[in-house]
Formats: sequence, structure tokens, C-alpha cells
Amino acid sequence: MMTVTDLLAYLDQSAPFAAAADWDAVGLQIGDPSAEITRAAVCHEVTRAVVEHLAAEPCEVLVSYHSLLFEPTRTLIAGETAEGLALDLARLGVALVVVHTAFDCAEGGVAEALASALELNDIRHLAQPGDERAVAIGRIGTSSDHVQQLGERASSVLGVRARVAIAAGLHGADAGLEQRVAVVPGSGSGFIEAATAEGATVLVTGDVSHHRAQQALAQGLSLIDAGHIPTERPGMVKLVELVAGALDVVDLTHLDPHPWESTDG
Repeated sequence: MMTVTDLLAYLDQSAPFAAAADWDAVGLQIGDPSAEITRAAVCHEVTRAVVEHLAAEPCEVLVSYHSLLFEPTRTLIAGETAEGLALDLARLGVALVVVHTAFDCAEGGVAEALASALELNDIRHLAQPGDERAVAIGRIGTSSDHVQQLGERASSVLGVRARVAIAAGLHGADAGLEQRVAVVPGSGSGFIEAATAEGATVLVTGDVSHHRAQQALAQGLSLIDAGHIPTERPGMVKLVELVAGALDVVDLTHLDPHPWESTDG
């Protein structure tokens, strides 16, 4: 029978934990490495809804994309905090494995899933300039669609109303021309310099602030902000498929942690 350690080794083959960003917290966060497992749940992020589902439909291990315990933890006290949720998982006997940026940069992982969902061609790795380890959290490819069309496609495939900021001179002028499109799932405004250095004309990501948007536009880089969670959604399908290659899976990725709602008008 498979153990938690076996599952970690299996995941490591496709999404090496050592490839994760230095600031990230991945791998086994809760549980006994030697525990035997037959069934795994997969979620985007550990939330109260996820924990409640596991209480009703038990599994021995939960594979989460986002980290639960990110900062150093001194106490585990019941409540609606990361530490409280961790305590609840421990009480249920559920081990927690996190993949986050290890799966972002993996072949067939979150970044590639986003690039594929946007129908990009000639997809290559994108890492930040000066990153000695070259952790390729992003991807860069090509598209013949203009920025507005890419924004519409992002809205459609990601299930969100994407925001588009178009660099001066590109309002409709880029139709039919090949765009170099960078994608960084999640919060990727830190890749503006990397995208422009690689000749990108468009960056698709989430969590872009006003000042970072202005900075990108000044450099001739158009932006499509489709939100943190939505830009990661295509990768959740791939994560479920990956875990299902080893165990029976309870797919909890429908318990989407995206906090924002669109309003009409």
C-alpha cells in the first residue's frame, strides 16, 4: 500500500519540490510520512469548506496547491486561522502535502496550463532576471490575437471578467500581428521586467496594482489582469489528473477560494 512518503516521491517526479521558489513552503506540512494512504483529496487552497468536506468524506491525505502554513508557526490554536485549520486537519488524521511553485514551474504544470488555455504557441520558460536558480514560474509564447481578444479569451476560459490595460499605440493596431505573450499564474506583477526583457508585448497574470500597471504601460507592455485564483484554475485540472495517477481522488477544486465577484454595470 502507498504511504505519504511514496506519494511525495511520486509527485516529486513530475513537480520536483527542490525546484520551488526559495520563499515558498512546499512538501509535507502536516502528518506522518509513514502513514498508509488509499485516497487523496485535492484542493486549490485549504479553507473551512475543504475541512468540512473532509470531515464528511474522509481521506488520508490532502494535496493542496496553495500552502497553508507559510510563516513560522509557534502555536496551533482552534479558530478560523491557518493554524486553526491545520489543527483541524491533524485532528481528522489528514496529512497535508503542498505543491505550489513546484507545480507552477513543472512541465505540464500551472504555468503551462494557463498558456495552453490561452492557446499560445511556441511556449518557453520565463524566469525572473537575476534569479540564479532560474525558477520558471512563468511561460512566454506567441499569439496572433490582439490584446482585447486575448482579454476576452482569458475571461471566457478562466470564468472571470479580466481587466485589460493596453500600452499606448496598441489600441487595435496589433490585430493580426504576432504578440509575444507572457503568463504568470497568481500574483505575477513582479515579472514585468522579465517579460519586457524577453520581448513580451502582453503579460497575463493577477493582482496587478495601479502603480505596477503604470510601470508596465510605460515600458510598452500591455496587461491582462484576470485575478490571482482564476489564472491558476487551469492548473488545478492538471493537479487532479496528476494525483489521480497514483490514488483514488476526491476533487475539491470546485471549492474555489476566489474572493471577488463581478457586478453588473
